[in-house]
Amino acid sequence: TVIRIIGGLLSAFELSREAVFLRKAEELAGLMMYSFKANPETGVPCTTISLDGSRRCTFPTWTQRNAILAEFGTIQLEFKYLAHHTGRKEFWEVAERQIRNVRGRTQPAGLYPNFMSPKTLRWTTTKVSMGALADSFYEYLLKQWLLTQRTEPYLRTMFDEAMLGMARSMVARSTPSELVYIADYVSEGKLVHKMDHLACFAGGMLAVGAQHGGEFDREYMTLAERIGETCYEFYRRTTSGLSPEFMSFVGGSDPKVPRNAAYNIGRPEAVETFFIMWYYTRDPKWREMGWEVFSSFERHARTPSGWAALKDVNNPAKLDDKMESFVLAETMKYLFLLFDSSYPIPLDKYVFNTEAHPLGTFDASAFTSAAPPKRR
Repeated sequence: TVIRIIGGLLSAFELSREAVFLRKAEELAGLMMYSFKANPETGVPCTTISLDGSRRCTFPTWTQRNAILAEFGTIQLEFKYLAHHTGRKEFWEVAERQIRNVRGRTQPAGLYPNFMSPKTLRWTTTKVSMGALADSFYEYLLKQWLLTQRTEPYLRTMFDEAMLGMARSMVARSTPSELVYIADYVSEGKLVHKMDHLACFAGGMLAVGAQHGGEFDREYMTLAERIGETCYEFYRRTTSGLSPEFMSFVGGSDPKVPRNAAYNIGRPEAVETFFIMWYYTRDPKWREMGWEVFSSFERHARTPSGWAALKDVNNPAKLDDKMESFVLAETMKYLFLLFDSSYPIPLDKYVFNTEAHPLGTFDASAFTSAAPPKRR
């Protein structure tokens, strides 16, 4: 709801300045505010809520009712932007409290585990991922800093520390092709050698993080390029030219399509990285990769009403009668931007939320004059 609906409404306001979009985003966010009070000691919002007045507020049973990092850690762009444009400080405070909850907590390898107890704020797993359950939290550390015109330097520090942890503990190379991939972290020295397509966003994230004269800019761009190239291989190595949900790197070997992840639902993360790498480097290989991906979607997924999902990327005759909303919001948008030479969304003025909705940067001094959240 936050990243897709509120984010979409706020982006529509940003680009049109039609007040109705801001008003509706404020109205929806207001209906959600009770979820932050379900655990008053911590302020962690529930995963599932209601908008009908029944005030339903639950966490999923499959997480043992723990909070998911990518959920409570991916509301900050939207709520901070909303606070700035409405003057309602409570939107800022509930979002900022989530960062305060995790900042400096004991964490494996300088990273943030996927699950946290909403009552005690203890990590309830050691597992770390740059894919499902955690991905956008890391993205939002960097993008909050950018959205508020770099007025919250502790967020940049958290981002850099996490990226160093990722590089040390999660990045691996395959044999024999030496493809760089991001494995799932289980515990010290133990990895699951798979990479979600979702984790392909990390190439673009690192490239965005390398544009501000930081200590690790060169390393970030090198790693971003390697990740982008690996994600292209997710497509190139299948019969359809479309990526599976994730690739297995069994024992560090070259990627293979697992039987339980052979489907494609039009995810955007690879073309997101292709667009961002093209934007910053102008290397034509990123457009060439993007065109191949687009052509494969057109060849195997196109129907009269959109791009269908594929049940098996190595048997493209099997289509699934659905199209996720992010195909329009993200995949097609990033492909369009990759080939639009007018660059209508300059990345020094706008920050994309995790659903590819651009938000304009703003002076956040009215909200950031107080001391940053303390380390625990």
